[in-house]
Amino acid sequence: MVKGRRVRIRTHPIIDFTKRKQLVFSFQNKRLVGEEGDTIASALHAAGIRTLTKSLKYDSPRGFFCGIGKCSSCLMRVNGIPNVRTCIAPLQEGIYVEMQDKLPKLPTAEFLGQPAKTLMVDVLVVGAGPAGLCAALESASKGAVVLLVDENQCVGGQLVKQTHKFFGSREERAGTRGIDIAKELERDLQRLQQEGKIQVMSDATVIGYYESTKKHRFGVVKRCEYKSTLYDVRCKAVVLACGAMENMLLFPGNDLPGVYGAGAVQTLMNVYGVKPGDRVLMVGAGNVGLIVSYQLLQAGIAVNRVVEAAPVIGGYHVHAAKLRRCGVPIFTSHSIKEVYGDEKVEGAIV
Repeated sequence: MVKGRRVRIRTHPIIDFTKRKQLVFSFQNKRLVGEEGDTIASALHAAGIRTLTKSLKYDSPRGFFCGIGKCSSCLMRVNGIPNVRTCIAPLQEGIYVEMQDKLPKLPTAEFLGQPAKTLMVDVLVVGAGPAGLCAALESASKGAVVLLVDENQCVGGQLVKQTHKFFGSREERAGTRGIDIAKELERDLQRLQQEGKIQVMSDATVIGYYESTKKHRFGVVKRCEYKSTLYDVRCKAVVLACGAMENMLLFPGNDLPGVYGAGAVQTLMNVYGVKPGDRVLMVGAGNVGLIVSYQLLQAGIAVNRVVEAAPVIGGYHVHAAKLRRCGVPIFTSHSIKEVYGDEKVEGAIV
């Protein structure tokens, strides 16, 4: 049994990472232990597993990269179900997880599935990040019956991993941490749920928009214990608040396990309490790069340096100054040339 004691973050200046209930699961016929609230991929990462899948064409290893189910680097077989996006799939007691060494086949259906369940609402909101939450809350406060759908386990989107205090105007919540804004919005959401004005469907995906003569019609798949239920959702209006995903720089080795998007690093650290590594090179000195670098330091991770291709720092200088006071050098007019390593990142050339 592999344990991730050194990888788990137990002390943090902002977030309480008290040890949670342990969940036992199987990976490649090995018994592993994760924690309640983990996704499959975060539990594997905490257990020291870096390779989640391999390229079908090049057979090269792929690992945790985006953390939002968009990049396909975490597709695995779970309880016999192929192509599960393990970076957003919740860890559950007793599941068995396998790597996919070839293009998987869908299981043969011996009989037709259960007919779709019909839901009638006024407004369907797709995405429960800050924009989707605000749209759902505002619609419900005006008397609409709302269905809020999100593919993650919890609502809040990007807010749940933003530990820094926001900047801007007071109207834009300046001085408030993103994680606290998420809690405020969730409290408002729970109040409207109790009043029967909003229904929340987490761990669910909108799979299609279908023709209908009178109302908008969508197919929604809700997952529960890796079994799916199809819903036929009819609504008068729809709000698409699906968020965004990071663009990836092109350089040799950019698909090696150990190369992460900044958002994925925040997700591992600030949501699941798992260290992405011990020493990090940050590429980009915009606000995201500077803020995430400081969050890495808060989690006890060394930041070797920050490199920025532009001749000047793109982010606020207050963030750059905090890093420099901590001894982190920032190099402008520099960028990453390549990373190297056999099964994971071992170094980088700048």
